[in-house]
Amino acid sequence: MFRMPGKLSPRATRLVSPPVGYVAARSQAACPVVHLAMPSFAPARAAISAVFMALVTSTASGQRAPATAGPPTAPPATSPSAAPPAPTVPAVALSPWAYANTDPDDDLIVAPPTPLADCNERLAAAGVTFSAASIPPHRQGKLLCGADQLVTYKKGPGGIKYSSPPVLSCQMALGLARLEMVIQEEALRVFGKRVKHIHQMGTYSCREIAAYPGWVSEHSYANAIDVDIFTLEGDKKIFVSKHFSKSAEAPAGKEADFLRAISRRAYDENVLSSVLTPFFNQAHWNHFHLDQSHFRNDGTRTRE
Repeated sequence: MFRMPGKLSPRATRLVSPPVGYVAARSQAACPVVHLAMPSFAPARAAISAVFMALVTSTASGQRAPATAGPPTAPPATSPSAAPPAPTVPAVALSPWAYANTDPDDDLIVAPPTPLADCNERLAAAGVTFSAASIPPHRQGKLLCGADQLVTYKKGPGGIKYSSPPVLSCQMALGLARLEMVIQEEALRVFGKRVKHIHQMGTYSCREIAAYPGWVSEHSYANAIDVDIFTLEGDKKIFVSKHFSKSAEAPAGKEADFLRAISRRAYDENVLSSVLTPFFNQAHWNHFHLDQSHFRNDGTRTRE
């Protein structure tokens, strides 16, 4: 069976058994943007609901439900068996910092991120100093790489310096800005100090995923960043390779507590679509992979 690499969130599990032709679509050999239609289960859900309501009504009245199709007749308003209306549950608004892709309808799209018309305004509001960057979409072998909208991330709201200014998609830059704030909150909680520097291992690289040939990497669109070393005020360094604990138990050391907290918050708070840590696979033993892919991928917890 064809399997999606790694542990996916529930809404991305339908990638486990893709329809015929999706293997070619993954590498974008036929088309840079692929929409795969999924069957609608609305008619089935409606029919099941009608049957269930008929059973409930007949049970309350002590009679067998009629064998005719169609919705059941509602009991009179004065009937003692009539249940009170269910309370209305208010919709929960996403945080303004939720930049992860939470749309289940585009999980199977293989393409660069969609440009944001108000990218500059959003970045400015998030406290990001940036400049425009350019890696136009282009073919490299069978892959489509680059993106229509990229920025050079010079400084974020957390005041963290990077080993080199990362070139990122707008969505990834927005996510990184929020991640900086999460990092500083956790650094102050655990160490009582702020992070002053992050060593990043790269953003743009036109390639497939190293461990999964045939899968286009988000690095191909500069829609991802790999980070491996965090330096605190006072020059204490925290290495993912050395300090991340792969134990299923709560980490004992401060460094592991910090690394686990920032990675899980980045995923759980919808800051980033995918967060991969040493829990995910051996390829990530020494760094965090962070991206804004169309699907969700939680690599922040033990897979044992």
